[in-house]
Amino acid sequence: MKALVISKSLIVLAVTFICSLTVSAVSPRNYLYDTKEENGKVISKVIFSQEDGLLNKEVRYEFTYNDAGKVAEKKAYRWNKNSEEWEPYYLITYKYDNNGDINTVYGMWNKKKKDYSLNVQTMSISQNSYDTIFS
Repeated sequence: MKALVISKSLIVLAVTFICSLTVSAVSPRNYLYDTKEENGKVISKVIFSQEDGLLNKEVRYEFTYNDAGKVAEKKAYRWNKNSEEWEPYYLITYKYDNNGDINTVYGMWNKKKKDYSLNVQTMSISQNSYDTIFS
């Protein structure tokens, strides 16, 4: 009976130890942002992760605006550590209609076709949400 209790205790102790190692290995990442603006509009944003005192490039966003000063396109790029280049990731286009809607088209980069034709999706959002989306 004592041997059974001791073996169960050892198993619980081992599982607890492994879980504590797993939790301590997962540390939250700190992110830093490099935002560039022109005429009060964000034209690009680079996101860096900070790990062990080093900055690692993660994602870059580029924004273009229409004549009314609203976001017309948002392009995202991911950093490729091997080639040390920004690679296209996705593109979202925004069109504003007279009904008060923002019509969006989302597409991911297709390496073979060299365009944003993968996983194309569309969505319509109320223009009242503009500040929430782009703040």
